[in-house]
Amino acid sequence: MSYSINKDCIGCGACAKKCPENAITGEVKKRFDIDPDFCTECGTCFATCTRGAVFDPDGKRSPQKSKSRRSAKARIDIKLCAGCRNCFLNCPSDAVKLIKKNIFSKDYGVIDTDICTGCGNCLGYCITGAVQLI
Repeated sequence: MSYSINKDCIGCGACAKKCPENAITGEVKKRFDIDPDFCTECGTCFATCTRGAVFDPDGKRSPQKSKSRRSAKARIDIKLCAGCRNCFLNCPSDAVKLIKKNIFSKDYGVIDTDICTGCGNCLGYCITGAVQLI
C-alpha cells in the first residue's frame, strides 16, 4: 500500500515538486493523486504537505502545519512584477491579490501572508523573477 492524498488537498503541487519518483500528478487548484505503482513510500510527500492531506500506508494523516510553523512565505517585488497575473491565476490558496497603484497603472500582485501556505507555486509561474519565498 502506498501513500495517498485526500480531499483536503488544495492543489498546490508542493508534494509533486518534491517527490523523487514523480509518482504524484495533478493540476493546480485541484486534488493531486499518488500513483501506487511508482510510490516507493519514501515519505517526502507526507513531510511536505502543509494541509494534512497526505496519508501514510498505515492510514496516519500528515501533520497539518500551523501558520506559525510554515517557514517560507511568498513576496512579490512590485518593481519587477510584469502584471502577467500568472501568480494570481495559479495560487491554490487564493493568497495573491491584484492591486493597482492608480487608475493608469497595470495590476500587480500582493501576497496575503495570512493565507499563503508557502507552497511556492507562484514562484514557478512568475515570468520575471518578482516572486520570492522568504
